[in-house]
Amino acid sequence: MKFQKILELGNKKLLLLGVLIAIVLGVHLPLSQEILHAFHFTTLLVAIIFIAQGLNMDFSQAINIKKHFKIMVAGTIIAVFAYPALAYEFTRIFSLANDFALGFILICCFPNSLEAAMAMTMSANGNRVTAVVLLTGLCLVGIFSIPFNIYIWVGGTEHISASTVLAKVIGYVFLPVSVGQLLRKFFPRLPEQTKRISHYLPILCLSALVYISCSREASILDELSFSDIVHTLFPSASLHLLMLVIAVLVGRYILHLSKEDNRSFIFITSEKPMSLSVALWSVTYAPAHPTSIFPILIFYLAQMIIDSFIISRLKLQDCAKTG
Repeated sequence: MKFQKILELGNKKLLLLGVLIAIVLGVHLPLSQEILHAFHFTTLLVAIIFIAQGLNMDFSQAINIKKHFKIMVAGTIIAVFAYPALAYEFTRIFSLANDFALGFILICCFPNSLEAAMAMTMSANGNRVTAVVLLTGLCLVGIFSIPFNIYIWVGGTEHISASTVLAKVIGYVFLPVSVGQLLRKFFPRLPEQTKRISHYLPILCLSALVYISCSREASILDELSFSDIVHTLFPSASLHLLMLVIAVLVGRYILHLSKEDNRSFIFITSEKPMSLSVALWSVTYAPAHPTSIFPILIFYLAQMIIDSFIISRLKLQDCAKTG
């Protein structure tokens, strides 16, 4: 039984584990510069990741968005507008600069996480219909909000113009997602038939992507210290906790949601994706801002730890009430 639980935990955290291993290998056992210059895998790997995302995006619940209009509006304000704006302010309050500020803001520019948010919601005994509708709505909003937020809050850097970033977001993210959606439309059974492949292949591609990106700047990444991690961890945890509190208050006192609906609202609006953030970083900012990957990983780790703890408390409350 314990071994089975270990396997289940490993499967759930496989993406994070793969990325962490890729970083360690990229820093200590990097690919040679000759191989990096001879082969260009980045475009193919990113395309596979986002085609798989598009293939697994189910917009069939979009017709129910009108019934959940108030929840959608509130969720959009929190996840799409407030989150990146507050992330920008937090970089100033906590003196995050350069690569650390960029990565911190970048992950917050995405409206929500696909797999993690839904998994957290179900684990917290949230309302599945509310979660799916809100997740679907935020994905649709994200088509327009992601490039907008990146343009507003990240913009250009001394190395990359804002127009170049927008062009890459469209070319590397939304075109592959559109291809995935077309495959889903013309081959309705394909998502179910490729469920296992489309789960593990993006993890493999993302890990390879991180390894390649870290190999290019191994000497710079090796200079990062423990204090850099701590300096990023505190604002990451603080921002995520603040957004959780805001979501709880809005759901309870403004939307007057039931317990199950409110739990769905909380976790769907507050979870941010590591996979999509790292993929976009690798094709846009990695060459000029290699250490931006670390605030992305730290933010993701912070939210996973916080949310897992909160859910364990919620489950204890539920057991106490039913027992």
